[in-house]
Amino acid sequence: MKKILLKWGFSRKGVLRNTKGEWFLFTQLLIILLHFLPAYPKTEIITFPTNIFFNIIGILISIHGLKISFIAFLDLGDNLTPLPFPMEEGVLIKSNSYRNSRHPLYKGLLFISLGIFIFSSSLLHLALFITLAFVLRIKALKEEERLKVKFPEYKTYMKEVPAIFKNIKYLDWR
Repeated sequence: MKKILLKWGFSRKGVLRNTKGEWFLFTQLLIILLHFLPAYPKTEIITFPTNIFFNIIGILISIHGLKISFIAFLDLGDNLTPLPFPMEEGVLIKSNSYRNSRHPLYKGLLFISLGIFIFSSSLLHLALFITLAFVLRIKALKEEERLKVKFPEYKTYMKEVPAIFKNIKYLDWR
């Protein structure tokens, strides 16, 4: 485990001082874990058929997000790092799921979060979805600063491919 953490760029100094964006990762993980909280406010007043409809739609959206994340995870292969800092021996991936989104893992996480919000009909989970989008945007922007330095062709890639979601300006800063 220690070998993998070192490969990804983790260090004691980094964790304490956020040298490679470790705090963005920890914040992201905390928000994801908070999705396991129960719905607030309680949604018992929603009628039965409507509740079933929202449950099914939420589950389907979350499953779609899991699929996107899984494929992006496989596409990255050995280039995967949870930090917004490319690995030294990493290569730029622009094919498969990275052909349509520069950050498909983040896209998948946002679909999962949106699905949980719709499933739970919870204002708490809406706030978690919005907060996760905010954190992932900042993390992606930090990551892209480093990717442009490491890979000069990344600037062209940025112009051609949406960041997370096409046509949603906040999540596509081309």
